[in-house]
Amino acid sequence: MKTSFVPDSRSLTILKDCLCSHTWVSQKRPERFLETMRLHTGLIGVMSGLGMDEEGLELKNPLIVALGDSVTAGHFESTIPTDETERAAFSAYVERCHRTGVPAIFDLTDARVCYLEKFRQRLIDRFETTSVSVVNSGIAGDTLLQMSKRAKRDLIRYQPDLVLINGSLNWTDDLGDAEVYRQTLTELVRRIKAETTADIILMTANGDIPGFDRYGKRMSKTWTATLAQVIREVAAAEDTCLADTHALWTKAREEGADWAGLLSNGVNHPCAEGHDVYADLLMQLIG
Repeated sequence: MKTSFVPDSRSLTILKDCLCSHTWVSQKRPERFLETMRLHTGLIGVMSGLGMDEEGLELKNPLIVALGDSVTAGHFESTIPTDETERAAFSAYVERCHRTGVPAIFDLTDARVCYLEKFRQRLIDRFETTSVSVVNSGIAGDTLLQMSKRAKRDLIRYQPDLVLINGSLNWTDDLGDAEVYRQTLTELVRRIKAETTADIILMTANGDIPGFDRYGKRMSKTWTATLAQVIREVAAAEDTCLADTHALWTKAREEGADWAGLLSNGVNHPCAEGHDVYADLLMQLIG
């Protein structure tokens, strides 16, 4: 279903102004991926004599895999009612879905306007002769621990040219402290380096508001700011690219933006225009 959430216009203007006023990415660029985008141009490459690999095959289309949670998957408005009188009916709906084997819908999902698709469109505009493909390995509610466990299935087997990792919004106390997150992310990055030739972009998450964790329990705090700093440090230590979305959102709040006015589910899902900002931020690494 298409998202119809309308963000607060003033907050959105502030966010976009902050995006344009500063570079929110690392100096390191995904150079191998950029070279692939320049050279793997399909028929034009074949006709020019540059379109064959060492095995005599046409050069493959560049491939991006994004590993993440509901934001990467393209989730927007929540369908869970906030009114207590409606919760009983919603609970009955969920129970009926479980009983009949039909998936219950908790969020609107509009993958057409998620940042990964928008990033792909911007790359097509930038490299008009290259057909770039994407695999969206974002799963709603997922944590970095689970992402690491499914890395072979959902990332490595594709042998991508570029990997995006955006997985910090669902971290909670029961998963471990910041050092556990650091170790998990570091091991994942090193595994991707060892088993693929992909460039890696680590992404900090957009701003969020304390809400419900994945067990439906209200959180008294959010880990996002703490983990954003860990992600910055891992990017520097492991020499990967960084797209610092959280720093941008934090600056926007300092300038007067209301985060709640930019979050389609009122907790942590950015509006469609927020996904535009994600994509524009990634394009700062492309140049």
